[in-house]
Amino acid sequence: MRQGALHRLDGVARIISPFFVTLLLVLLALLPLRVTAIAPIMPAVALVGVFFWSVHRPDLMPIWAVFLIGFVQDLLAGGAWGPGIVGLLLAHALVVWQHRFFLAASFVLIWCVFMLVAAVAMTVTWLCACLAMMTYIDPGPVFFQYLMTIAIYPCLAWAFLRGQRLFQR
Repeated sequence: MRQGALHRLDGVARIISPFFVTLLLVLLALLPLRVTAIAPIMPAVALVGVFFWSVHRPDLMPIWAVFLIGFVQDLLAGGAWGPGIVGLLLAHALVVWQHRFFLAASFVLIWCVFMLVAAVAMTVTWLCACLAMMTYIDPGPVFFQYLMTIAIYPCLAWAFLRGQRLFQR
């Protein structure tokens, strides 16, 4: 009886791990650092997590999890609620829409697609933030955040690939 309960608990942990890992990255990215000028250009780690898991294991990154990650990110960031949610949902939708394309794609091709998806998602997030706050927001920090995000993608993807072995049955 105990073995069956532990087996079910292990199965549940495997299913929800991508969601919690991405949420943990969001929380770590929002930690207040002593370097005040770095906050606007922190990589969009939520976007990396959502993109990676939507490509490699879309069954483990459902739309409700993407919404919740975006909601927590918007809530804790202290800005308008909604732009982060819209950007992550858009990235998730683009990946799921073209999921067959990723099945035989190389890492370099997936990274190039990530660059495109990240550009679209971050631009839409910036536009939604401008509309939500009813003001023009300087796009310079968003551009540098984009550059930091595409630069950190290979490192996080490598770590996620190593961790993905835990989710395979």
